[in-house]
Amino acid sequence: MLMIPPAEVLRQVVHVAVMAPSSHNTQPWKFRIHKDVLEVHTDPARHLPVIDADGRQRLQSCACALYNARVGVRAMGFVDEVTVMLTDDVDRDLVATLHLGAPHISTETDLALMRAIPLRRTNRRSFLPRPVASAITDVMIAAATAEGATMVRLSPDEKHLISHLVHEADRAQFGNPAFRAELTGWLNPIGSRRKDGIPFVEKEYGSNLPFTVARTIRSPSLGNDFGKLEEDHIDQSPVVFVIGTPTDDRVDWIACGQALEAVLLHATSLGLSASFLNQVLEVPGSRAQIGEMIPGIGFPQMVLRIGIPEDPVHHPAPRRDVADVLEMI
Repeated sequence: MLMIPPAEVLRQVVHVAVMAPSSHNTQPWKFRIHKDVLEVHTDPARHLPVIDADGRQRLQSCACALYNARVGVRAMGFVDEVTVMLTDDVDRDLVATLHLGAPHISTETDLALMRAIPLRRTNRRSFLPRPVASAITDVMIAAATAEGATMVRLSPDEKHLISHLVHEADRAQFGNPAFRAELTGWLNPIGSRRKDGIPFVEKEYGSNLPFTVARTIRSPSLGNDFGKLEEDHIDQSPVVFVIGTPTDDRVDWIACGQALEAVLLHATSLGLSASFLNQVLEVPGSRAQIGEMIPGIGFPQMVLRIGIPEDPVHHPAPRRDVADVLEMI
């Protein structure tokens, strides 16, 4: 029987890790392989100092990539043995290590999640007005729980309240020139050869032409206009979830990121897609309100709406080459 060297297995795993979602598609990760161990690191050069001042979303993004790597390891026939870095005293950028464990017979769930990785898309548009059954959302809630997070499906009243908070958060953020400047730096014009950032076509700025977007981003009404659009999307979405953790430290940020990716892959395998509403957590006052609004959520880490996409997104967001993010030792 042909045996694939552990380092080659892990190199293949990195190909699925880099398909993970990340804040503004910054892809803030680096990988290092040594024998049968994969190290996942954050890339501080891809930090968002205005949008993500404390680095919470950067770490969560890397944890999404870690979860994809774990899925890849299981699908390739090994147990995934993960060690999360509890502190940053030794290597402040090291998130976790993933070790190839004993041989493992891949389950149907392992394979379904692996198939879902290249199919997952962030959907910033409307969802079809079709309900999502509790039996389906229970699967996603269980997936989040298995990774150490709590996920709550909002009631219609809670969903409506959070839509107002999102609207206010958009107004506050787009009213901040530093936020607009940072966002503009991560918008990816159509036809660009950039391998990161948010494609213009994925944002509702009225046009995907660079000069139109640049003009629109300076508009004083953009925050209100975009907030109203988001508010309508939320009110019309069949499901809105909040993911929370017991504490608000590095370990729980990583747990949330892995829980998020588990939810997204399960959703994808069930024919659903998701959109992130993290602006409401980037404004301190709004984040505190959400924590008070939902008993037992702890510290809210992620807000997302889920449903059947009205206009399925077939093209993936750009990704950097594996060679740009991987070091083999």
